[in-house]
Amino acid sequence: MDIKETIESGSLELYVMGALTPEEMLEIDALRKLHPELNEEIRRIEDAMIAYADSHAIKPKEELKEQIAEKLKFSVNLDMSSEMVDSISIQMPGIYRYAAAAAVALILTFSGATFYFAHQYNQTNNQLAALRAEKTQLADQVRYLSGESDKVKGELAVAIKPESKKIPLQGTKLSPDSKAVVYWDAQSHTTYVNSANLPVAAADKQYQLWAIVNGKPVDLGVISKDTAFNTMKQVENATAFAITLEPLGGKATPTMDAMYVMGGV
Repeated sequence: MDIKETIESGSLELYVMGALTPEEMLEIDALRKLHPELNEEIRRIEDAMIAYADSHAIKPKEELKEQIAEKLKFSVNLDMSSEMVDSISIQMPGIYRYAAAAAVALILTFSGATFYFAHQYNQTNNQLAALRAEKTQLADQVRYLSGESDKVKGELAVAIKPESKKIPLQGTKLSPDSKAVVYWDAQSHTTYVNSANLPVAAADKQYQLWAIVNGKPVDLGVISKDTAFNTMKQVENATAFAITLEPLGGKATPTMDAMYVMGGV
């Protein structure tokens, strides 16, 4: 297998992710020593993976770990009922009065204990209910992240695909801090855009992607407000890409003074 076939086979992506067999890993190691151009391709794949991971990083809340740890320490199981003594009236002569007084004190002591444990029982139930609610919320988050994981896998496959050209789009004078990335497959002409680092568009505005072909802008579609990674229209012979902010739904021609980012192929 020659170097071009090795690059186009997808083996280098699996090599970077450590998904090859030990024998295959050693084979790639040997080829890297003989063919320096493989090292450049591997660095490109590593940079694409790192950039993709950074743009999709999700930082959990700092207090989440402590909350879960505290809840997992809690384990109480009580089952009791309470009775309430409203009043006691005793009239006895002599020594029986003292015995009755001692009995009343004992009854009151047990009543107080009953109220205390009843309060603890109710408090325990409330804490358990709160824990169940948190468990349900956590399960919903896990389901959501599971769906996001499948989505991220698909986006990562696009980012590290050998045929995909990664084209960074830098901010213009209008918005110097804005950035975006276009992934363009020059063979299938498929175009993808990651617009995560663009400012939030107003409710009546929407970003639109353009390709520059033969010196003229070509509409590649509007960018969804609901997701940062979008599949756009196909285009051939593009020499540059740009993103403008347009009225909701986009326009047939770009608003040049509303261009946020641009980058050459």
